[in-house]
Amino acid sequence: MRVLVTRPQPGAARTAARLSELGHDVVEMPLFEASVTAAMGDLPPVSEIGGLIATSARAFDVFEGARLAAMGLESTPVHAVGPATAQAAHDAGFVHVEEGGGTAQALAQRLVDYSGRPKSTALPKPLVYLAGVPRTSVIEAALTASGVGHRVVECYKMTEISYSTDIAKTDFLSPVPEVVLFYSANAARRLAALSKDAGLIEAFEISRFLCLSSSIAEELPGVWQARVSVAERPDEDSLLASLAGLD
Repeated sequence: MRVLVTRPQPGAARTAARLSELGHDVVEMPLFEASVTAAMGDLPPVSEIGGLIATSARAFDVFEGARLAAMGLESTPVHAVGPATAQAAHDAGFVHVEEGGGTAQALAQRLVDYSGRPKSTALPKPLVYLAGVPRTSVIEAALTASGVGHRVVECYKMTEISYSTDIAKTDFLSPVPEVVLFYSANAARRLAALSKDAGLIEAFEISRFLCLSSSIAEELPGVWQARVSVAERPDEDSLLASLAGLD
């Protein structure tokens, strides 16, 4: 099948390689690109960090080249949204990494539940959210409502990538993809907006849309909803399993 991948690089290339190995015709259309917007000095002292929160692998770009052990950060607990983000934390050098269920909602609930344990085991220091821009308010709202101490450090920015109507038609819609993969709500909103502005909503009339989670699916236009599917679990293996089920 012809599959359109909308996630940012380098994730798009990794997904494309997996799809190609499965025999699919892959088109990469990253809708955002990431850039680091913070430095190690923007983080609180290690003695004031009760743990790190990350909802994207990009959060760990801020630690590139850092010697975590020498700085005392290596053993800092990391609460990662899912397996890809957890792997990025391990790759950065963190030792204690916990996956949070695959969605921001699930991670937020785990953090709230964890902080609600008896005081002998509750978080003694504020959590630091390694956040991106733009982002949803799910994590911050849940922590604030539950009285969980936290601090936000905006350490990366997702910048929109623009495509002309001509490029969209020739590079991505000729022929029209049979399947479009979405890994984030930002990407779903972005492709919907681009398609609407360029008058291309109907161009996807044969396409099916596979989403990593239901919150992502909700961002797609109503005219596409009848052809939307959600992965059984919010990870790439489940998403690609859903794709296999379309054959």
